[in-house]
Amino acid sequence: MTVAPARALVVSPASLHGGEWAGGPEVKPELVGVWSHLRREGVEVEVLDAEGEAGARPDRDDDADLVALACLSPLQYGATLAAARRVRESRPRAVTAVFGYHATVRPHDFTGGAAEGLCDWVVRGDAEVSLAQIAADAAASGREEGASRVGAGEPLPLTSQTLPDYAGYPYVREGLPSLGVYLSRGCQYHSALCYAGPGGGRWRAYPPEAAFGLLVRLEELRPAEIAVLDPALGLDASWRAAVLGRLAGVERRGVPLSLTARPESFTRRDMDAVYGGRLHLHLSVGTLSPSLLGALAASQPRRALDQVLDLLRYANAKGVPAEVDLVFGQPGETRATAAETLDTLEELAGSFPNTSLQLAARPWAYVPFGDAETDVESPARRFGTRIVHPEWWKEETPSFAAAHAVVPSAELADLPPGDTSYWRPRFAAVAAALAAKLTAEARRGLRSHESVGSAATDVPHGFWREPRWH
Repeated sequence: MTVAPARALVVSPASLHGGEWAGGPEVKPELVGVWSHLRREGVEVEVLDAEGEAGARPDRDDDADLVALACLSPLQYGATLAAARRVRESRPRAVTAVFGYHATVRPHDFTGGAAEGLCDWVVRGDAEVSLAQIAADAAASGREEGASRVGAGEPLPLTSQTLPDYAGYPYVREGLPSLGVYLSRGCQYHSALCYAGPGGGRWRAYPPEAAFGLLVRLEELRPAEIAVLDPALGLDASWRAAVLGRLAGVERRGVPLSLTARPESFTRRDMDAVYGGRLHLHLSVGTLSPSLLGALAASQPRRALDQVLDLLRYANAKGVPAEVDLVFGQPGETRATAAETLDTLEELAGSFPNTSLQLAARPWAYVPFGDAETDVESPARRFGTRIVHPEWWKEETPSFAAAHAVVPSAELADLPPGDTSYWRPRFAAVAAALAAKLTAEARRGLRSHESVGSAATDVPHGFWREPRWH
């Protein structure tokens, strides 16, 4: 007897209160991964990204054995429950499962209260393997009544055989503004801030050759940009060197490729490869205040700051096009720590005769990354931090304003929550001063020629000669 294949509908609900802040990419790599794996496992799968289909119904596939709801951020929480409720009303025998970032960090938001009885499964971390098994079980046995079950997803083996199939994904077409991709899983910073694998211990990545091949295939789809979305490129230095070396070893003049790095896990040798590969870099700096770094548990804050500054100067000397991303107002921030960051930025910008670096800053927004004790209560005790809306994703209020309604420290308690007046005007001035020094190439997102500024930085032909910033 022929057994009918399992059928699944993967749904990514649009945010109810996120507004422009919730605008995601046209192609979400998390959905591409789930869709690709379910297809490999023989599941007949349809995907619905509600952000790209206004008015689309999450229950439109009445034959689905499994409806998998992607709650990729807290911005989607209310919409995810609304979608689950609609599915439960229209097809009570379908199994519902929720996965994604918010399901990983706050799984019990989906098991009680307003979510009671809506989600049969809450999958934390990697979802692909577990969703395939849930779909097969649902096709064979149907839905079992009972309490919601929370489980850690089985890690997806990252091999050349498990690469996501972007070319076949329904929302991919040639000429998209951007295609984002993850080359690794797991959080190397011992935090739940990574999409999969909170806690740090299991960072893993596609083999370097497979990762490079995936980027080549994305380039064939001719997007305006390819964005490597890993929060920092590579816990393993040898893996990072292999991937960057492969990118630097080919002549890439087609689709721009950007990646993100954190200065504590990036080196001058890595920067040489970024330069050679004609890559665009986002440097997640956060703060340049040694006082705040120390308060946030950096063991050697001055040394950490020196590492950041050395890397910024080196990137600028080589002409690497890079955006330096800073965050003001995180828990523990004071007027003094903000001033330390701004003083350093002014000194740095003033020292450059020309630049390939651009500055970007944003106010800190509260996004859950652990339990209430870690997220809310501990900063309140340590710094006097006040998070006005500790569960803003459950409120019917504009998400952007609610998430940013934070008083970083007792020292800033005289200002309204979310106030940026103590740093933004001065930052805007230094950012404009640095932007005025951008090279012609950097203004177009390109690396600057090796000889530009070499007399001032002593980096002829793109290679560091005098270690004056050691």
